[in-house]
Amino acid sequence: MGFLSWPYIEGSSGWGEITSMTSFCELDFYLTPYIAEFINTATSLMYLYLGWRGIENTKRNGEDRIVILCYAMLACVGPGSMAYHTTLKYTGQMIDEFSMLYATSVILYAVLSVTLRPETRRFLGASVACVAITASIVHSYYDHTPSFQLVFGAMICAVFCDCVWLVATKVKDRDAVKDMKRLALYGAVTFLGGYVLWNIDNCFCAELRGFRNAVGMPLGYLTELHGWWHIFTGLGVYYYVVFIEYLRLYVGSQGALLDETLRRKKTAQVSIEDSIEKEKDST
Repeated sequence: MGFLSWPYIEGSSGWGEITSMTSFCELDFYLTPYIAEFINTATSLMYLYLGWRGIENTKRNGEDRIVILCYAMLACVGPGSMAYHTTLKYTGQMIDEFSMLYATSVILYAVLSVTLRPETRRFLGASVACVAITASIVHSYYDHTPSFQLVFGAMICAVFCDCVWLVATKVKDRDAVKDMKRLALYGAVTFLGGYVLWNIDNCFCAELRGFRNAVGMPLGYLTELHGWWHIFTGLGVYYYVVFIEYLRLYVGSQGALLDETLRRKKTAQVSIEDSIEKEKDST
């Protein structure tokens, strides 16, 4: 250990027995009995910050309530993640996983509802909610993780596919397409970057722990890669919600222009018909 370096010493839980189904590479309770994984808990605040920032930005751009809800659900992932990484309890794990599922559900609704009528949107919202709640019940009561992962993965794929379809068929402005593709690329790269780091954390846990034991704290914090997963996935989701917000604004404005065009055509048609009737009456 060098100057300003402190050793990692695993402690005991102040929350009682650890009951979570999964654990990570980090040593537990090394700073306090009430925070199991310090870095994983601290980096969960990133979700709160990004959600708050997104809400504030959206309020300046027209206050799309669905987009605001997307950012609010992103912010809720933060406390859910903290409940898990602070306690390593099964209940905390469920809160963490369900917060991610429900956030994804809202984002899915935000994408699929872009071109739908109000009555169809209500049906879509009820359907997505039923799927998410059913997956939650099956996962928590029957401990059936594969079904939960299947639903979660299917939602992510549906979001991606519908975004691709909307950009390809509804967005005609080249500059808008370029901006949207850039946002989508930023989101995908940062999200996948976090996923890669998390897998490195899983595959090379022994080596990473050995390095941390050698250098101690705080330098060892940099190698707690699940924390980086929080940061990068938070940024990835944030970029994607910004992209979806841009998409909804564009498609919505195009719809408004279409409605206005139809209204003007109808008004012009009525005026022509009135003129014809007046001419008939005069003759």
